[in-house]
Amino acid sequence: MPVDDPAKIPINIDKRLAMMGQMMKATDTDLSTAASLNKLGRYNEMVSNCLDCPSPEACEEWLAAKPKHANAPGFCPNAKHLNR
Repeated sequence: MPVDDPAKIPINIDKRLAMMGQMMKATDTDLSTAASLNKLGRYNEMVSNCLDCPSPEACEEWLAAKPKHANAPGFCPNAKHLNR
């Protein structure tokens, strides 16, 4: 049965979190360093941002290009945390 309201389509949490990890890797963001600096509140915010992201298709396309040492793209809700 089709879903009439796209907002009711469940997101794939595992896929989104994997994409966030790929984005962190592409932008040279080291999670272990962030954790050791007691920035887990920021990490929790990043997880929420990723799960709520309205641009997962654009993210997949960007990640498929295999960027390295890049800045997060403008559509990324975590760009402010990743582009430091």
